[in-house]
Amino acid sequence: MNNPLKEIYYNLKETYFSPDLTAIKNFDTYDAQRFMPYLVIGLCIGIFAAVCIMYYNHEYLGRVVRKLYKAGAFSPETAKSLTEMGCNKYLIRKNLMRDTVLSKYVKPTSEINSEKDAYEALYYIPEDDKYIADKRFKKVKGGMLTVIITFFICLFGCFSLMFLIPQILQFADNLISVIKG
Repeated sequence: MNNPLKEIYYNLKETYFSPDLTAIKNFDTYDAQRFMPYLVIGLCIGIFAAVCIMYYNHEYLGRVVRKLYKAGAFSPETAKSLTEMGCNKYLIRKNLMRDTVLSKYVKPTSEINSEKDAYEALYYIPEDDKYIADKRFKKVKGGMLTVIITFFICLFGCFSLMFLIPQILQFADNLISVIKG
């Protein structure tokens, strides 16, 4: 009994991820044929991972910056606690305790040495950094839809590159053959 998912996998692998470079004469294509699919897939996964990280930074961590900005907390005197802002989450506290992008713009009024200190501290955005912090952590236009669209663009780009790269290599090979005469 054949598994339909295995058949789909092998069909995709043979059709898209096993480029036929046998017609190319001027290049050694053995390594390119083996590693090109991994390179293209890795590139597409890297782009998608970058978009996911950007979304996390802007949507989740940026919530603190936007709420501090809205509250006008630009000095230690106007600082707000995470509980007051409704942002008292574990990952936000961890990011504020370490040297991260968020902690570069959101400063505590007192020294933070433990999770308890991060929980009780008051935070503000220094006056000099308020414009940059607002721009760096602005809300992502399109929200999660942007991430989903990027996923499909990466998927389409992956299949397109796997189809186009052999043709580009064949074109370059033909060009070299013409130049060699």
